[in-house]
Amino acid sequence: MKVIFHPGFHKTGTSTLQAALRANKSRLVPEVDVILSEDMPGLTTAAKSYSVSRKPVDLALVIYEAAQVAGRINPQTNTTIITSESLCGYIPGRNGVQDYSAAPQLLTTISAAFQEVHPNADQTFLFSTRAAKPWLQSCYAQHLRASRMRLSASAYVKNYASSAQLGGILATVKSTLPSCKVESAQIEDNDKTRLGMLDNLLDLTNLPATKRASLSAPDWINKAPTPAQMDAFLEINQSDLSDKDARAARLKLNKDIG
Repeated sequence: MKVIFHPGFHKTGTSTLQAALRANKSRLVPEVDVILSEDMPGLTTAAKSYSVSRKPVDLALVIYEAAQVAGRINPQTNTTIITSESLCGYIPGRNGVQDYSAAPQLLTTISAAFQEVHPNADQTFLFSTRAAKPWLQSCYAQHLRASRMRLSASAYVKNYASSAQLGGILATVKSTLPSCKVESAQIEDNDKTRLGMLDNLLDLTNLPATKRASLSAPDWINKAPTPAQMDAFLEINQSDLSDKDARAARLKLNKDIG
C-alpha cells in the first residue's frame, strides 16, 4: 500500500493538477484513489490554523484530523493520492504567515499520524515548485484577487522574498522525513508531457500505461490577470470601499477574468 502526498506549494499549478485528478477520478480506480481538499476540510483547516498560531493545541488537532483521514483509506487500494497545498499551511502573506517555516513540522506530524494508522504503508511526498520570481508574482496576483492586499507588487516582493526559497523548505522536509521519499517537479516543465504535473504524480504509482493513456489532459486553471486587471484589483483594495463592497468588486472582476 502506498500513500502519495502532494502538499503544494501554492501557485505551482496545484489547482490545475487537482482539477485533472477530479476530472479523472473515476478512471483511476481501482488502482488509485484520490483525496482532495474538499474531502478533508478538518485537516486542511487545522494545518492552516497551526501555520498561524504554532500552538501545541493546534498541532494536536492536526494529529487528530490526519488520523481521521488516514482511517478512511481502504488498505486494499494500491495507491492513495492526497493533495492540498493547505497541508503546508496558509500561503505566505495570508493571515500574518511570512513563509513556509511551519510546513516541515506539519508534514512530519501528518506523516506520523498516517504511520500510526497504516504502519506498513509506503509514504511519498511530491512537491510542485517554481522559480522564485514568477512564484512571487503569482502569489501577489492571488492575494490581490482573493484578499484586501494593499501592497504594491514591488513592496510585496521585497517583504516576502524569503518565502520564495522553496528549495530550502524541501531540504528541511527531507531531513525531517528520512524514512519517506521526497520528490519535486518544476512547474516550468509541465509542457513536456501530455498530462503535465499529473504525469509526475502518476510516475510514482503503478497505474497501467493503457489506463494512463485514457486520462483527459488538464485545462489550465487560474490564469494570470493582465497588468491592467492587476492595477484594477490594487485600486479596489486601496480604495475607501468597505471590505464587503471591495469583496464584491473583486468578485465581479474575477468573473470577468474567468
